[in-house]
Amino acid sequence: MADIKGGIEKAVKAVAHGGGTFVKTTKLTISLSSEEGKLNNIYTQIGKSVHEIYKHGGSLGAMFDERYKEILEAEARIADIKNRLEIAKGVVLCAKCNASAKRGSAFCPKCGESFGEAAEASETPAVAPHARHTPHVAPPVSEPEPMPVPNPVPQGKTCGICGSVAAVGERFCMSCGRAL
Repeated sequence: MADIKGGIEKAVKAVAHGGGTFVKTTKLTISLSSEEGKLNNIYTQIGKSVHEIYKHGGSLGAMFDERYKEILEAEARIADIKNRLEIAKGVVLCAKCNASAKRGSAFCPKCGESFGEAAEASETPAVAPHARHTPHVAPPVSEPEPMPVPNPVPQGKTCGICGSVAAVGERFCMSCGRAL
């Protein structure tokens, strides 16, 4: 009986010690993650500062100049791909909240922002605004093959003002901009 009691006491002490180690390592891991996050925020702030210098015509030397050209080219390619994706999907993105709406919609279904001419825009690939006047912009990529038409969007509310039918979850009418 004494052997069993001694074994149980040893097991309890081992678990208590192990639990303390687990708590200690967890706290250290959280602290490490926090400090790494702070360091990454500093890196991001430095990068944004360098970007602002270049955005306003500054320079920090040949290595940074080359890297900034690569950033502008990547931004131009991303803008082009996003535009082609919008065209392929038959949608336009809201400049205010980045929500998508059917091409030809007058208002954003999420925030109610007016699309104005953006919804009727031609299918010319977009280029990032600060990259338009830069001679280092990559050429646009050729048009993709048409994508198959997706299943119809489930219908939600009908606008009481203009009678348009909104998709499920839309908070604003894409035709007249009224709240649904």
